[in-house]
Amino acid sequence: MARITIVSIMLEVNSFCPVTTEEDFLKSCYMVGNEILVEAKKDAPLLAREIKPFIKAMDESGDWTPIPTICTYYEPWGPIDEGFFKRYLADVRKMLEDADKEAPLDGVYICNHGAMAATHGEDPDGELYEMVRDVVGQDIPVVVTVDLHANISELMMEKADIIISYKTNPHVDQPERAIEAAHVLRRMLKGERFANSRIRLPITPPSVRLLTAPKGTYADALRAATKAEEDNDALVSVSVVGSFSFADLSKCGITVMAYGEQAAANEITNRLAQEIWAGREDFLVRLTSVEDAVALAVEAGESGGRKKVCLADVADNPGGGGCGNSTGLFLPLLDASPKNILCGLFSAPAVAAEAHEKGVGAKFEATFNDPAAYDFTETFTREVEVLALTDGFVKGRRGCRKGRTMKLGLSAALKIGDMILLVISRRMQMYDPALIEQFGLDISSFSTIALKSRGHFRAGFDIFFENDEIFEVDAPGLTTPILTRFDWKALPRPCYPIDKDAVWEGAES
Repeated sequence: MARITIVSIMLEVNSFCPVTTEEDFLKSCYMVGNEILVEAKKDAPLLAREIKPFIKAMDESGDWTPIPTICTYYEPWGPIDEGFFKRYLADVRKMLEDADKEAPLDGVYICNHGAMAATHGEDPDGELYEMVRDVVGQDIPVVVTVDLHANISELMMEKADIIISYKTNPHVDQPERAIEAAHVLRRMLKGERFANSRIRLPITPPSVRLLTAPKGTYADALRAATKAEEDNDALVSVSVVGSFSFADLSKCGITVMAYGEQAAANEITNRLAQEIWAGREDFLVRLTSVEDAVALAVEAGESGGRKKVCLADVADNPGGGGCGNSTGLFLPLLDASPKNILCGLFSAPAVAAEAHEKGVGAKFEATFNDPAAYDFTETFTREVEVLALTDGFVKGRRGCRKGRTMKLGLSAALKIGDMILLVISRRMQMYDPALIEQFGLDISSFSTIALKSRGHFRAGFDIFFENDEIFEVDAPGLTTPILTRFDWKALPRPCYPIDKDAVWEGAES
């Protein structure tokens, strides 16, 4: 019976954010050994969304013995602390070695984001894969799933037998990729091995230009990758990894990688890379100004329900390292007092705690962002009325977090003038309608929803807003898609679209 170990650490690093600490992981999700299997059996586990379907797919495809190690997760933030990461590696290593002594391990599944950076170096993902390979040896299959925004290094490619990336953005296909990983692992347990090919382009795209639902250079490349997999038996997996520029690493850049027979893998990576490079102008960003966004909200509020708008504060996206409490869009909206508007999720632990202490119906002077700990935040005080309270444990019902429990900490719906503001205690982007509905609010009753998210909200809120009713707003923040506003340290330059004159030596005339 195959003995398969499971390893998972999920962190997308924005190198312009504060260091991610051990405490951050422990407060979010940190599970060891059989705790993982128990959690995976729940209807809506806290675990990374891949773990439950991977286990189910392995159960359904044959006998096996799962050997879970440590699964941990934290919302995107700064470089992972060296001390914690090395302790994590050491703990996982010991668990792998102990399991292998009990009986030889037959395979490894690594579920990680793929866009980590650390205070001691730029490739902790590669370090993880290297440690696993060192323990299990060269002959044991190591299968990996990563986020579509991973930054793929040479070391990652060398130490993993296959890396499978998401194919949707918003990311709704984690279960499918986990099932794919299980099926590939089963093939490898029977002796199959795959050649690979990889091309990294000098393109570090803004995340808002990596959506896969509309047509565009990136979306078209992913559809072509999927079609190639389906049409060509010589290909096992084809990924077009969009990269995460805010990691500010030398390994950043759109990466095309394929596994299967060598000739087929080489052909598809080159073809897709050429097509992406030819269409690179599609990665230029077009945003709505704060002034125009406020005007849209005012107009919608005056329309008597005939118009509705969704304003995305893409520059303060907690899903990319945003602090979740910037005020560049929020305060202008508050000052303009548009009718029938809801804003959230706004990270304000002290205000949420005070609202819980005072109770529903209470009115009090609330001070936000005191102190203003991050750039782009401003301290302000307003009278608020407490409309509703929750403990912040929310089961996702649509999109990226469907079937997964989200943990917001103490949360409150507050009325500030004509606005309803949703405050939470743990940073999180507005993934899912359930994050609003937990307060008993009807999303369709609002003329304007202003939310902190880059794009994942689209998979949850598509039943409420058409694409032409969604506006990405050019407010200041740690995740602004205007990449020329950052002081880059390690990003491979020149790179497009930051450097319009960037060239790719592999481009065909």
